[in-house]
Amino acid sequence: MSESNLYLPRKLAATLSARAPLKYDRNTVKAWAGDNQWRACQADWARFRQNGYSAWGSEGFWALFLYRLQKAAGELEPGWLSAPARLVLRITRKLLAIVTMIDIDPDAEIGPGLIIPHGGPIRVHGATKIGADCALHHMCTIGAGPRPGGATIGDHVFIGCHSSIIGKVTIGDGAMIAANSLVISDVPAGYTAIGVPAKMLPEISPRW
Repeated sequence: MSESNLYLPRKLAATLSARAPLKYDRNTVKAWAGDNQWRACQADWARFRQNGYSAWGSEGFWALFLYRLQKAAGELEPGWLSAPARLVLRITRKLLAIVTMIDIDPDAEIGPGLIIPHGGPIRVHGATKIGADCALHHMCTIGAGPRPGGATIGDHVFIGCHSSIIGKVTIGDGAMIAANSLVISDVPAGYTAIGVPAKMLPEISPRW
């Protein structure tokens, strides 16, 4: 595991205390962050700030911050050294989920720059893969279905409130999941999924 991940909390605190905001570029954030959880956390924070949220005052950012801490702790070797930290983080995650109703499984893979603008309920299944620069709104479930596996969600995907993505489906880059929609089949890149079950509409307006 990289030194950046080991010192994620200290570095994040130092960054947030600086007056100059981080610049956020949705088109380069994936390459910039790579697999580094510290950089991904920086990107999350910058995305919240860019969209007018205080980050530390947002339940969604706290849930993402804890998720990334758990991912970093899980990469520590040897595993027995990080066992106490993982236990504390697991208990903290449960308490945070009770308070905020946002539950992100640490086994999920989430790219940099995710924004969760509002509180829960939100549930992200452990087999889920979410790309860079996505948006996840309140009252959403990304959960298991009848087939083994979880959803694979591309980059720049907008997931509207009160929507559900169930089972092993693939959602292409730049897609939009409309509010109150149930997605149980693949969504092509750039399409809008709307309805219960969701129907696919080609892009008819500029993306969000």
